Amino acid sequence: MYWQAFRAAPEALIVLDAAGVVRLASSAAEALFHRVTADMVGRRVGQLLTSDPRAALDAATGDGEPVYTTSAIRLPDGAELPVDVRLRTLPGDPSGLVVLAVDDQGAGGMSRASLEHRVARLQQAGAEQGEALGDVILAQERERARIAAGVHDDSLQVITAAMLRLQHLRRRLRDPRDLELLGKLEDSLALAADRLRRLIFDFRPPKLSSDGLAAATRDLLDGLAEDHSLAVHLQDRLQGEPPLPTRLLIFRMLQEAVANVGKHADADECTVILSEQDEGYLVRVVDDGVGAEQTGSDFETPAGHLGLVLMRERAALAGGWFRISSIAGSGTTVTFWVPRGADLQSKGAA
Repeated sequence: MYWQAFRAAPEALIVLDAAGVVRLASSAAEALFHRVTADMVGRRVGQLLTSDPRAALDAATGDGEPVYTTSAIRLPDGAELPVDVRLRTLPGDPSGLVVLAVDDQGAGGMSRASLEHRVARLQQAGAEQGEALGDVILAQERERARIAAGVHDDSLQVITAAMLRLQHLRRRLRDPRDLELLGKLEDSLALAADRLRRLIFDFRPPKLSSDGLAAATRDLLDGLAEDHSLAVHLQDRLQGEPPLPTRLLIFRMLQEAVANVGKHADADECTVILSEQDEGYLVRVVDDGVGAEQTGSDFETPAGHLGLVLMRERAALAGGWFRISSIAGSGTTVTFWVPRGADLQSKGAA
């Protein structure tokens, strides 16, 4: 859903990593650059534009505020197309990710009034871009809540009813082969019910509301240990329970970070630390896995991996920050901070 929303953006958007390599491109960017995404991702920005627009960031004063510059697209036929470029970084994010919004200047020169109008339009588009990504996050939460309710009230109830009917059927059967077949069917239904309960937990964990963030995180880590056979640890240093909206924001980011440990880290241990700092909540997810040949602000987001981009955006929209550090052979640490009272609808950093 995240990748589809980015691809469908009406603007020509490109995400660059710290080395200036293209990691994501929208469909509008394909049309403007006359290249398919596969021909853009992995290239350095200097191969697509006549100048590196990131140089304009050196003179920028506001962290996270849009920066405007001009350049020209290197078209595949050798021609050059003059463009306006709006650059945006995420507040407090040291990874070096830069989002470019590229706009065709059109034929002919431009008057001062036209330039001022274009700048105003670009500024408005920048605000709309931040709001659109925030709307994607909110839409995801609404959809998760809707699916969880549907699974609990419909699918899981149907399976439970089917299991009860099978129990009645078992009392009527005598043939050992029929009973064996019935047992396998009961096992399959029990497995399906268990997976649906896991799905409900992923969408909206009950303990998050009833027992708090630490209890829901413990269940999340237990699932990681069960699925990937590694040791898990939870250090709960919270002095008090965050408000429910803040709990949900933190838990969503924890889900993504823990899922990445299971998918990519090849780790033996994973530790989650919940703590409070600077009038907010500081969370660390540490693994001892394979790590990467990158660390600190040099960490590159894998091509097409919009999940990490949205994790940063979640923190930024809430007025917080998100960081990754990784060393080959020594594991990876994901750290993020959000202020007290932050929630999925915060707009302070947009």
